[in-house]
Amino acid sequence: MLPTVALKVMELSRKPDVDFDSVLSVLETDAMLAGRVLAISQSALYSSRSPVTSLRQGLVRLGIKTLRNVVLEAALNMRIFRVPGFEPLTERLRVHASSTAHLASLVAKHCKLDPDTAFICGLLHDVGMAAALVAIGEDLKGRPMPVEDLSLILDSVHAKASGLLADVWKLVPEVKQTVSRHHQLRSGGQVDRMVAVIMVAEQLAYENDGGMVPVRWPEGNASEPLPPPPGALDANPEAVVLEAREALGLGDARMEPLRRESLDLMLRAVEPEAAASATAPRTAKRA
Repeated sequence: MLPTVALKVMELSRKPDVDFDSVLSVLETDAMLAGRVLAISQSALYSSRSPVTSLRQGLVRLGIKTLRNVVLEAALNMRIFRVPGFEPLTERLRVHASSTAHLASLVAKHCKLDPDTAFICGLLHDVGMAAALVAIGEDLKGRPMPVEDLSLILDSVHAKASGLLADVWKLVPEVKQTVSRHHQLRSGGQVDRMVAVIMVAEQLAYENDGGMVPVRWPEGNASEPLPPPPGALDANPEAVVLEAREALGLGDARMEPLRRESLDLMLRAVEPEAAASATAPRTAKRA
């Protein structure tokens, strides 16, 4: 379950007349979560030259909707993407969810869709994978199981599980629908544009080594990576990603600046201690 504080903040953010004091009074009841929110709001991704020194200052600077997104991201990182026995996989899942969320917001802005909804959908699209790992871990009773043996199980159940959690958390219908079918581009014969946004964001996350599988580069000086290998965990087929791009009007000419913005965003979003090792190869390839 998400912390009660995070759920209350999300509920308050949907009210058009909510005031800052109401949000702050709820957030301040969870000291650990409040501290994490303050740390995120001070990061290069959100902060300007002047530092954020209090939750109130962070709220004023970010606005209620962005603060809601930060609270949700912090809560997931602290409480949900932590499954004993699967630490390397859930750490990759945490990075992938955060990367996809920020990139989905960027893609949505380019395509004139709601970036806040895209952020939440990107953040939660694979949360069912964490839930599945909890269930599997309980069933295994501490016995180790290779990640490779889990891929087929996780791929088959995680989208539906994400939708079930969105329902439990009483999220808006569009979020539930998107996360529960984020690998299904079409609904009733029509392309779902928000699902297309998530697919493109996942591809951009993969290109910046924020996918569920490590990015693969071809030999030589190619500027674009190889697609994920067939059957890779949480990967969309290359043809489906191209169809998603076409549905959003993201041809090669529009994708090039979007890729540059994505790289810049990922450089600012990644934790400082991981920045050098995680981004240097990509920077060299793109230079």
